[in-house]
Amino acid sequence: MKVGEIIRIIIFALVGFVLMMWLQPLLYEQKIFGVIKTIPFSDWIKQYYLAAWIIFGFSLTFTVLWYVILLKNQNGNSGTFKMLWYIGLFLLTVIVVVTMYFNNQDQRGELIQETIISMTGLFLFDSLFVLYWLPTVTSTPGLLRRRTVPLAIPINDLMGRS
Repeated sequence: MKVGEIIRIIIFALVGFVLMMWLQPLLYEQKIFGVIKTIPFSDWIKQYYLAAWIIFGFSLTFTVLWYVILLKNQNGNSGTFKMLWYIGLFLLTVIVVVTMYFNNQDQRGELIQETIISMTGLFLFDSLFVLYWLPTVTSTPGLLRRRTVPLAIPINDLMGRS
């Protein structure tokens, strides 16, 4: 276990947290991503934060789980780990979509159309890119880092990790 790997996971978790819990709600509050007309903003923002916490929690859990599994099995088959990584990516995508469906509804239970595309896109970016891909590509331990996560070779070369 290298301290730099853990620090990178923590840094990306903090960046993801700031994006999800501060910047994105601010963009909606400032009406940059559409005006919510079908529900009071105060009710919608409660749904947003619930969705954000769920997605943040699952994303961070999958990232840490990935790191721990690889740390304990560094001599394993890279094909198996690659499949595990893609399963994590798929499950996070499903979690984002399901969370968005249940936490972006008006009083009648209909999806709030003004925010569905922007919210889904932002949460997919946060979950899949900032909280899952970036930490795994920069913090995967051992020799598996170059063979497991997509684009790991050029990113690790840029970072000077061999």
